[in-house]
Amino acid sequence: MSKYCQHCLSENEDDAFWCSNCNSKIIQTTVENKKQNPTVPTAEGEHDTITAASPQYRPKLILKSIFVFWIILLCCILTYILFNNPRLAFGYQGDFNEIHCQINEDFWFDGNYLNTSQGWSFRLTKVKDYRLEGIILATKTYDKNDIPFDPCNIFSPIDLLIGTGDIQTNPNIYDYSIQSFQNRVVSWYLHYDDVNDYYYFQSHTGNNHIIPHSKTVLDSLAHNSSTGALVILEGSLVNLYGTKGDQYLTWTTDTQIGNYNCEIILVDTIEFFNN
Repeated sequence: MSKYCQHCLSENEDDAFWCSNCNSKIIQTTVENKKQNPTVPTAEGEHDTITAASPQYRPKLILKSIFVFWIILLCCILTYILFNNPRLAFGYQGDFNEIHCQINEDFWFDGNYLNTSQGWSFRLTKVKDYRLEGIILATKTYDKNDIPFDPCNIFSPIDLLIGTGDIQTNPNIYDYSIQSFQNRVVSWYLHYDDVNDYYYFQSHTGNNHIIPHSKTVLDSLAHNSSTGALVILEGSLVNLYGTKGDQYLTWTTDTQIGNYNCEIILVDTIEFFNN
């Protein structure tokens, strides 16, 4: 078995009395795993073993603990915001939130083009003239600063789930609830298993993306949209193709209410009535 010098850790013969490297006296037999705990010279010329509890390691441990603490705190704050801020929380958030966009400021029309302050330019293609009369079953507003960002939220700040036919004239006979209303998609649920009622409800309701064509329409939407109100709107169904630099976005409309596809309506006039 070899001997190791306790001063410089050099390996020596088993019967060595003096270290062949530093000429220090070898006063004890060093075990083979001695090298696992290296030594550093102290101010007095002695040698101390470095361990996790040594003073040399304490600043690093303190910094690491502070770093972990701030990471945990940041995660807690983000979690709270995610589930409590109405702009970020998941699911259907209620009847109506405010509309914040301004026409001729956040968006404006230039012939067949709709431009936004964020640099998007959308070409509007008219599909057909459109008139819709029905009862508002649910509303959902979209903020221009919503996360994730959608440029359509700037100029189409509200969706109206509208019912027609028997759903408009006799809404209380249908036991339904809105399951969610987000990301420009609405889902609903009938609370009984009548297939005929299910298909009737499906074919006589539609999610309508509203693009106000004037400040009058935008103001009316902001102040009069509410669940249960009767609404009559007139305008055009449109398709949109938008570009911003090398980005592009296509938004296409359905042509009739009631088959799970959405109508994109450029609204020229809108009226609300209490039911």
